[in-house]
Amino acid sequence: MSNKFNLERRHYPVLERYAYLDTSTTGAIPQYACDAICTYLQERTDLGMDIDYYHEQWEFADIVRDEIAEMIGAENGKTIAFGQNSSTLFNIFCNGLKLEKGDNVILYETAFPAMTYQWLNLEKTLGIELRVAKTVDGEITPESLFALADERTKALTVCHVDSGTGYRHDLKAIGHWCREHHIPFGVDATQSCGAMKINVQEMEIDFLTTSVYKWLQGIQGLGFAYIAPSFMPSLVQTEMGWANVSDRINGGPFDLIMSETACRFENGGLPAPGLYGLTEVIHTYMRLGAEDIQNYILELSEYLYQRVKEVPGLSIAFEHDMEHRSSLTSITYPEELKITDADARRAGVRIRVQGKNKMRIGIHYYNNRNDIDRLMDYLKKRLEETRR
Repeated sequence: MSNKFNLERRHYPVLERYAYLDTSTTGAIPQYACDAICTYLQERTDLGMDIDYYHEQWEFADIVRDEIAEMIGAENGKTIAFGQNSSTLFNIFCNGLKLEKGDNVILYETAFPAMTYQWLNLEKTLGIELRVAKTVDGEITPESLFALADERTKALTVCHVDSGTGYRHDLKAIGHWCREHHIPFGVDATQSCGAMKINVQEMEIDFLTTSVYKWLQGIQGLGFAYIAPSFMPSLVQTEMGWANVSDRINGGPFDLIMSETACRFENGGLPAPGLYGLTEVIHTYMRLGAEDIQNYILELSEYLYQRVKEVPGLSIAFEHDMEHRSSLTSITYPEELKITDADARRAGVRIRVQGKNKMRIGIHYYNNRNDIDRLMDYLKKRLEETRR
């Protein structure tokens, strides 16, 4: 299986320079996605754009919606809304729930701020209650979330993969419980979509968001949301623009007939360059296969675990079993190494330093064991220099 992933490496010029293990911060862009983006921009530069071409972009966006739906196991492209990023899109969920003073929502203490800040704002403005599950050794059990619910619980939200610990939530278990208890289930998949397998129907997710500049290897300024058809009618419309209506092309200034699809949450024009790059990445994802991608990444994760345990002074910061492991792993090392992102980059390794003695490693399908070996050689060299 590794052969087909090694063949993909030829599409990533950055891999000629670095062991690129920082997708959890920003994904590497394959050359074919860059070419698609640049071709669109060059056409705009050379030929301009008339209204017909502009309308064709909306038709193209609908094609990409269908591709996304297939990728994440959604019913169809009508469940997909585009937006600027996961943070912006998650506001659709939080602000659309008809929350009142005294209502509560459930989340957990290490969730990424893209999720927590919206709830903190509504706690301040509406008087809702945030119920926060504690993290134990970097893990959050479904039961710890369920125990916080009562008759006034209006939502339960998690990041599919926790950005700080690499813990992968059991979305199927959480989603099933939420559906049984009629509690809307919201998921931020920015640290998983494109790497870890997602099937929104099997996982019984009501609302899912992701930005595309990490594991989907796209540009900043583009994300998408999935909204379950059964859940969509219950969301209040809190923002409006010219594109929310059912006929965005021919509608008049007072023809406010809302779209019945997820498009009703798109206020205006879409970032076309990002869509042209995204569609190419999705094509590759579908060709390689969701199951194979996840398994390959987890195999590399296991290899990283093994290599770290071979080196005195290094350890896995948050050690998860395979069921909850992801494409993110954090390594601890002696503080006296004083590693920085820039220092590692100069050594040909791209990682993300967290605090004084920890680094986050993001493994994608364009990585291989040689990348991990190069990281370990760098760390061993730093350890040896410190001991002299």
